[in-house]
Formats: sequence, C-alpha cells, structure tokens
Amino acid sequence: MSARDAILREIISNSLAHRDYSSGYVAKMIIEKDQILAENSNRTHGYGNLDLNTFQPFPKNPAISKVFREIGLADELGSGMRNTYKYTKMYSGGVPQFVEGDIFRTVIPLNDAATLKSGPKVSDQVSDQVSDQVSDQDNSIALEREILKFCRKPKSKKEILDHVGYKNRTYLTRKFLKPMIESGKLAYTIPEKPTSRLQKYITEE
Repeated sequence: MSARDAILREIISNSLAHRDYSSGYVAKMIIEKDQILAENSNRTHGYGNLDLNTFQPFPKNPAISKVFREIGLADELGSGMRNTYKYTKMYSGGVPQFVEGDIFRTVIPLNDAATLKSGPKVSDQVSDQVSDQVSDQDNSIALEREILKFCRKPKSKKEILDHVGYKNRTYLTRKFLKPMIESGKLAYTIPEKPTSRLQKYITEE
C-alpha cells in the first residue's frame, strides 16, 4: 500500500464524512513543499489541537459515515486520525496536526524525500507516449482504418483508446482523432460542444 495514497484517502474521506454541510465554506486541500494543509467546515465539539491519546471521536454525519464504511472508504469511528498518524510517520517521518474548530484543519508535514516521491512518475508518462509513438510509426494507415471501422457506430474517446490499445489519450487525439475530424473522415456526435464529456466519434459515410 502507498502511504501517500492512504493519507490522501483519509483526508478526502474525512472531509466528506465529517463536513458541516450547512456551511458555505469551501473545503480546501493545499499541497506545498513542506506540508499538505486540508481545511473543512466543521460541527465543532471543542477547540484546539487534538491529541491522538486523549481525543474522543464523535459521529458528525452518522449516515454518511455508515455509507463510507460500507464502501470501504472508512473504517471504524476515529480510525481516520489513527491511520493518518501511522501513514504520515511512514511517509515523511513527521507527526500530523489536527486542529478542531469551526474550520477543521489537518496539517501533514512533508520532507524532501516525500516530496520527491509524490505525484505521478514522469518516466511512466514518457514511457507510455514513446511506446505509443513507436507502435504506430509503421501502421498508422492501418490504425486509422481500424478506428474508422470501429466508429461506424458512435464511440467515446475511451472506447477508441481501449480498442486500439493505446495508453496516452493526448497523443491519440493529436495524432489521429483531431486530423481525422479535420479531414472529414470522423465527425463529432455533438459538434457544437467538442469538449463535452458526452462527446463521441462516428465515421462519416
């Protein structure tokens, strides 16, 4: 398990499960070089820093918390704070801070090693793009024909991506889909909204 992913899971799920939904305060998660700061509106039962050894967990939105437990995004009451302590120690060697108030704040300290390891690996992204470029150098015509055949019925970009076995969505769009749209071989099903999430592609007869 990735300690970083576990920390973010706890921050986000706790923000949703324990939020004061009557407040208009916008929840925030700010990632800086030396810390992750999360803020969320809160139905407070006290003020000040919470101590792992003495705090008393209180169900602020019991129905939401129950749903989160059922789908595996939360464990028992109070587990979020304990898990965040545990995984922060593993990830950066620091101690997280929880500040109770009308705005609940969580501060996750980071160190240089943690910062260097965070985020998607650039090497993976580059590898995906390079492999896609190499794979289509000798068969771009055949691939274009396959896309046109596949899109005789409207298909989404993801469906096309999966069908041709590509990993890099941006490269597929730039290399094939956009030129095929411009040349009239493919058409949008929603031409007035090219970037719509419901957009699909269909072969022009």
